[in-house]
Amino acid sequence: MMKTMAMKMTTVTKALLLALALAVACADVDPAQISGPWRTFAIAADNLEQVQEGGPHRMLLRHIECQEDCNALNVFFYVRKNRVCTPHTVVARKNADGIYTADFEGQNYFQLVGRDPDSLIVINNNVRPDGTATRVSFLFVRAPFTDNESLGRYTELTEQYGIPRENILRVADTDTCPP
Repeated sequence: MMKTMAMKMTTVTKALLLALALAVACADVDPAQISGPWRTFAIAADNLEQVQEGGPHRMLLRHIECQEDCNALNVFFYVRKNRVCTPHTVVARKNADGIYTADFEGQNYFQLVGRDPDSLIVINNNVRPDGTATRVSFLFVRAPFTDNESLGRYTELTEQYGIPRENILRVADTDTCPP
């Protein structure tokens, strides 16, 4: 039993160190790489119901604007429910640990864990008012997107953050909301 606990502690420790390393790596955000048009290519969650069609976290991103040297982000997106696209704007603020916080369907804590000029990988922890938590990952892309390397990196990071590979949904093909 002690060995099992030690193995679990080691796994948790590794996950926390990975998260810290990624947070430090993405702490200095280049506004030129972040600001501009984006589209949601894929999405996943540990609670799949939250990101399936009509789910509150099936966020169809359109635009991100860096403010204050990216210490604040204006995020423009749609959520589609019953074939109706509802636009949303959220302002996220970065704390001293490099984690952004925003209010949408509860409190959200997210970090940019991977980025290049054409893709952005985000891991979000959502805590609803009733205390229920959901971990969501996003792969945002600049159109057109054909980078299998970024998709592979997204899949790996999604799994490392405890979201099963089989929960990844490719949403780019079903996004019918306005540009």
